[in-house]
Amino acid sequence: MQTSLLRRAAAVLLTASLAAASVPGTAFAAPPASIPGTAIAQTAAPLPAPKTATAPGYNSMTLVWPAYGDAGRWEIRYGTRADFVGAKVEEKVNSRWIGGLTNATTYYIQYRALTPIKGQPWGTWHRSPWSATLKTMTGANYPGAFTPIKTKGGTDSITVSWNKTAYTTHYTVQVADNMAMTLRPRTYRNINGTNFTVKNLATGSRSSYPTFIRVQAHNKTFKTRTSARVTAYPAAPAVRGTETLTVASQNLLCAGCTLSGISVPHWNTRKMIHLRTIKAKNPDVLLLQEALNVNIPGTKSTKAMTDFQGHLKKAGFALDRTPEKAGTRQYVNRIAYKMSKYTLLKRGTFALPVATGEDPRGAAWALLKSKKTGKQFYVLSFHVSPKLPIKGSVSKTSTMQLIEKRMTAINTRKLPVFSGGDMNSSFYATPSNLPHEAMIKAGWTDAASSAAKTDFLYPTTNSFKKQQKSTFGRIDYIFTKYIAGTVSYENVLDIDRSGRLRSTPASDHNMVLAKVMLR
Repeated sequence: MQTSLLRRAAAVLLTASLAAASVPGTAFAAPPASIPGTAIAQTAAPLPAPKTATAPGYNSMTLVWPAYGDAGRWEIRYGTRADFVGAKVEEKVNSRWIGGLTNATTYYIQYRALTPIKGQPWGTWHRSPWSATLKTMTGANYPGAFTPIKTKGGTDSITVSWNKTAYTTHYTVQVADNMAMTLRPRTYRNINGTNFTVKNLATGSRSSYPTFIRVQAHNKTFKTRTSARVTAYPAAPAVRGTETLTVASQNLLCAGCTLSGISVPHWNTRKMIHLRTIKAKNPDVLLLQEALNVNIPGTKSTKAMTDFQGHLKKAGFALDRTPEKAGTRQYVNRIAYKMSKYTLLKRGTFALPVATGEDPRGAAWALLKSKKTGKQFYVLSFHVSPKLPIKGSVSKTSTMQLIEKRMTAINTRKLPVFSGGDMNSSFYATPSNLPHEAMIKAGWTDAASSAAKTDFLYPTTNSFKKQQKSTFGRIDYIFTKYIAGTVSYENVLDIDRSGRLRSTPASDHNMVLAKVMLR
């Protein structure tokens, strides 16, 4: 009976050994425990999941696991499915490295021990059951994608926020004052959260000018994904005061002026358009440039500004001074104001820098008093020479600095003051809009910083063309000082939804209009 049992056991062992030898590497379980000397796979504890020796790389990783009996080889299987369908199987001896992986991808990994069967040819193995599963992810070659960046303006500050991007360890915020990100660039590094406040902006709340922002996401090896650039503005200055006042500035384009390559309508046509615009917008104060008192073309003696003054009077406006006689050396900036609302207390002019060979230029100023409240304020009209360089001792910037100096000397009581006109410098000036920056630095506020703006991004010049495009091309400005904020700002344009001019403008410059509160 014992002999019969031993023969059966030997037969079973022989059959299993032959099967293993004929199909190398097959994944059947260890031999039954009833066969002497084969119980190691059944009695040992289940294999724990492998671990990664270090953080997984972008396309490879190294694994570790504990010793197992007298196993001398191992098999690893790994794939992107938890059920290991389609998994790759590799045999390992000393190496625990697997490669050819895809970055930022989740992998499922198991291993099992290969133990030699005593008395059988080399390569005939007992294979343990597969271990528990390791779920891990390879490193991210690049951080995940950004959704649109959001911004919120504060006082001289902008808070930028973004989505938490995948596979990211930290962020960088880049800030500049031009679209090329080259003007006054600032970089804020090692940001762990998903928002950041940029403070003390060079183009702060009073400037009306934009700040350009990009966010970068990084992983541990500083592979970087950069967001789209966004255009952001700080919050508008707070508005305070008790008496509402509306100021407009208009470069008339003088009656005898021509523009190279452009057909300019006759002054009599443009004059009536100007008057209709003035009536429609109804400013309290109107700052005029190119108000030259020359003969109206086609007439022998009708003077443009003398005639225009008569029309303004009918509309309820007075001028700061009587138009000069033709042929006299005159400053062509003037101030018109509502006679029913204000009294002229003082007025004056002072010279502005000019390029070599130019006619004299000057700014006109006036001190007005409200008939209703007695409040006093200064107004000033200027026109900067387009022929001057942007910077230097005689330049567009020095012109604005002179205006600041002269008005400081005139306005010793620090009364509210409005300064408006054609500055002949815009956002696109090189290296930057230094005349504008000089005014902001001196404490002036660009009225276009108002929270309520109309057609703000359109240029303030039109060249009598049929199409306007949204830009930062303003060269006509209204600045305020000793006034808290601006109620509203408008670049006065008659355009359709596409920006096309619907009617003939009165000048190659648009009217700009600001409503404020006097303190």
